[in-house]
Amino acid sequence: MSDTALEPSKSIGAFPDVPDLPTFGEEAYVYFHIDPTHTNFINRIIEGYEYLGVMTSVDTSGRCMLRCTPSTRSLAIDVLRSLSDYVTIEN
Repeated sequence: MSDTALEPSKSIGAFPDVPDLPTFGEEAYVYFHIDPTHTNFINRIIEGYEYLGVMTSVDTSGRCMLRCTPSTRSLAIDVLRSLSDYVTIEN
């Protein structure tokens, strides 16, 4: 085992333009409905947009949420709207 002290990550320095937002929680999430048989299809599309958000199934009826940030929320909504044959966004 090494005696070298661990240092905190310096990777946050790679993001100098991170906004100082007063909140950054659930208000940025997008809730939507899909046919549960399309879960993998929709999730793969979301994953193709790196750093857009993380899709989670909320229940077995097809209600899902996309955990995104305030800065990616509008793009996430645009992407989901482009999938209107499969996705219904909650208001």
